[in-house]
Amino acid sequence: MLYLKTSQPVPGKGDALIYYECTDEKTIVRYVTRITATGEIERVTDPIVKKLYRPEFLSESSREEFEENWSA
Repeated sequence: MLYLKTSQPVPGKGDALIYYECTDEKTIVRYVTRITATGEIERVTDPIVKKLYRPEFLSESSREEFEENWSA
């Protein structure tokens, strides 16, 4: 499994951190979005979009970091 992350601004709420769990072929298995300023968390167990969009802009993450945000 690969674990990747990115961030993007959300108007009026701050930055959203998105953590992806992917197969070795970079197919998205599940992901979690966390807006740290508001404490909002969205978990997606079966995403509609399975392909990473512009993976070259994502950073590496770890399973521990993903699971920590998933279970928050």
